[in-house]
Amino acid sequence: MTHPHMRADATYLKAKRHAYQCVTTQNWADAARGLSRLSGDHRFTANDWLSLAIANVHAGALSAATDAARRALAHDPVHLRALQVLTISLLEQHRWPEAAEVFEQQRDNAEAQASFDFLVNQGTTMWHLKRHHEAMDAFLKAMAINVCDPSIHLRLGLVLKDMKDYSAAAESFLTTIALQPTRLSARLMAIHMRQYACDWRGFEASCAEAVDAMRQLDPAKGEAGEGATFALLGIPHPPELFKFVAQQAARFHIGHIAAMPPQTRARDAAGRIRIGYLSCDFHNHATTHLFVEALEHRNTRDFEVTLYSYGIDDNTAVQHRVRAACEHFVDMRAMGHRAMAERIRADGIDVLVELKGHTQGSRLPVLAYRAAPVQVSFLGFPATTGMPCIDYFIGDAITSPLSHAAHYTECIAQMPHCYQPNDSQRARPEPSDRLQWGLPEEAVVLGCFNQSFKLTPETFSTWIRILQAVPNAVLWLLHDNPQATANLRSESARHGIAPQRLIFAPRASVNEHLARLPLADLMLDNWPCNAHTTASDALWMGVPMATVIGESFASRVAASLLNTVGLEQLVFADAAAYEAGVIELLQQPHRLQAMRGQLERERLNGPLFDGARFARDLESLYRRMVERSRAGLAPAALAAASASVAADAAR
Repeated sequence: MTHPHMRADATYLKAKRHAYQCVTTQNWADAARGLSRLSGDHRFTANDWLSLAIANVHAGALSAATDAARRALAHDPVHLRALQVLTISLLEQHRWPEAAEVFEQQRDNAEAQASFDFLVNQGTTMWHLKRHHEAMDAFLKAMAINVCDPSIHLRLGLVLKDMKDYSAAAESFLTTIALQPTRLSARLMAIHMRQYACDWRGFEASCAEAVDAMRQLDPAKGEAGEGATFALLGIPHPPELFKFVAQQAARFHIGHIAAMPPQTRARDAAGRIRIGYLSCDFHNHATTHLFVEALEHRNTRDFEVTLYSYGIDDNTAVQHRVRAACEHFVDMRAMGHRAMAERIRADGIDVLVELKGHTQGSRLPVLAYRAAPVQVSFLGFPATTGMPCIDYFIGDAITSPLSHAAHYTECIAQMPHCYQPNDSQRARPEPSDRLQWGLPEEAVVLGCFNQSFKLTPETFSTWIRILQAVPNAVLWLLHDNPQATANLRSESARHGIAPQRLIFAPRASVNEHLARLPLADLMLDNWPCNAHTTASDALWMGVPMATVIGESFASRVAASLLNTVGLEQLVFADAAAYEAGVIELLQQPHRLQAMRGQLERERLNGPLFDGARFARDLESLYRRMVERSRAGLAPAALAAASASVAADAAR
């Protein structure tokens, strides 16, 4: 007769063998379940806890992986593999402070401090926490271990970018290219960094090389990684290539994520459509400043709104406004992508609106899980995401005409006026005086307050020719960084423009910035990436702006804004027409004055600064999307409801 303990031992060993067979065959979900059932037994070792943690990481159960890795470390606090699994699980959940604690506890662990992977994870954590010097220190230590790894140079470049050492960042990205010539993100980021510094040496040749590299990418691979798509916005390129690069970046983000199965739910008791907004910008950020009034004016009878936030809590007035405008606020900072998607699914969201796109800090992988039946890209990123799991891209008849459908993986959904919301409750301070900002009293002031990466040699050369043609004009630019300021002064001097004709404005508070804008006679836009929020700032303060309309969304935003306020005569087809038009306009100050009057009327009565109208128009779009979805119809292009707007755009 077999003793009960022997039978129990045999059962335990059989279950354990089966669990490890699942590990061997990479059947991770079954491995995690099997090992978890055994974990209460006293024979469950540190290595078993580690195996359970690894299985949970692969199965996407990151919180369980974290717990299991901690149990393994309870047996052996310096176990390198367990430390790696623990930190990876924390990083995947964006639990940066907890990960930082782990790294700080291992300062004296010689084996960990000699591990390339451990140091890379440490640097990545510190970068996300904006502890840039510590991030750089970790990456440099990793580089000493393996200087030929291209990814470490790319990561160091990203840290240097955030520290605004753009020239050094460019060198890091160029080193990445030298080690891995196919690394498109590094190639684009090197150009992007030099644009920040306004260092245009070899600009045209570098752009041509980047275009050639884009054309040679393997469509089946996700070779456009961190930063590539955002960098491309400011670099001249054929419009069809942006979609291709965005699709590459989307593959990078999606990886092996499998969508959750479709789910149906009972209609809300009040018949409301549930909208979820996903972003890390629900604080003192341009996106919230633009969007908050539209949320305040939404239809609470027919729509229920949840903000899914993974951003900072800054306790500002605008953060309190945006939270108060919506029924629910969910803090997702410590959640992994799958957990975020599961929460959104559990909340029964009908339309999930992603507000970040390919910008720093976004969590696009959440969309890959298909958390909601309708998924939308809006406001935060001025181009297609390339994500096949996103159904609609919200624009308007000018920024995204239906004839540009081939440039998007999403279906275009058009607002009847401009796609960009605005806040009519924002401050409109009294103008400051020119002396305060170092501006000559009698000069014609031409302003541009865009970030320096949006400037190109063609744009700046056009401005130089305008200054040459209008001797009493000065160019008023943002002092974005010392490298850019020095290079722009040198470039203008090379063309015979006196140094005092370029005036650089320091960064200022929102109210100070708005108060100084009316001191400009005319704002000059740049291309191929236009002014966006800065354009609406100028129009809000009554300052007209000239722009060049291009083929991409990013190069058509200012045109949309100007059309919406009835100043379509300031939209030019190309750089030559822009140059001639601006020079002519500056010789007719009465026209500029009339445009200021037009902007004053539009501010009070027009659609651009009418948050209530915007809310109604946006909800109408959401309703059309949901009706198609509930009818079992595939997403389709949704033209602007107002035919007159589309007709105006076509003229």
